[in-house]
Amino acid sequence: MTRKQQQRSGILKMRWAFFCGLLCTGIYTKAQTIIKPVRATSFELPGADGTPVSLSSYKGKTVLIRFWVSWCLPCRIENRKLVKRYNRFRDLPFEIINISLDTDTAEWRAAINEDKMNWPQALDYPDLQRSTANKWNAAALPASFLIDPRGTVIAADAALLPVQDPRGFENLLRRLSAGNGTAGR
Repeated sequence: MTRKQQQRSGILKMRWAFFCGLLCTGIYTKAQTIIKPVRATSFELPGADGTPVSLSSYKGKTVLIRFWVSWCLPCRIENRKLVKRYNRFRDLPFEIINISLDTDTAEWRAAINEDKMNWPQALDYPDLQRSTANKWNAAALPASFLIDPRGTVIAADAALLPVQDPRGFENLLRRLSAGNGTAGR
């Protein structure tokens, strides 16, 4: 990498850090977005433990897909908030799948351990052609999508649903599983 490329990379990281700071302080917040239901794009990625992680393995469960990276402060804060709530929903047909865009696997693994995440972790492909984040249009991090048991994306920016309203989220999970993937439709 040339000196000019390093400077440009540093500037981009500083801009991203500034945006992340706005997000963390609440000056800029993301709200959950109910979207027109669309079929979830399938993927199979290398997992942290060496086994592949694929969306199809969780058919019949409600799945929260999260895109993140270890150096993103809002991503890390969201990780820690979800860790506190994950066990509450674990016995329901629900799973979280984290997909990291990290390029340094050591930093990725360290972040998983530091944040104490015990749900499936996958590493995205770095090239745009194969990138799952690109296929899912995860343009800003953290990004998240809620998938119903039938494999339909029903909400975007959904990672804070279990944190901000755990009782409501639990009711949603129960309705989705009882209704075979339909939440009041």
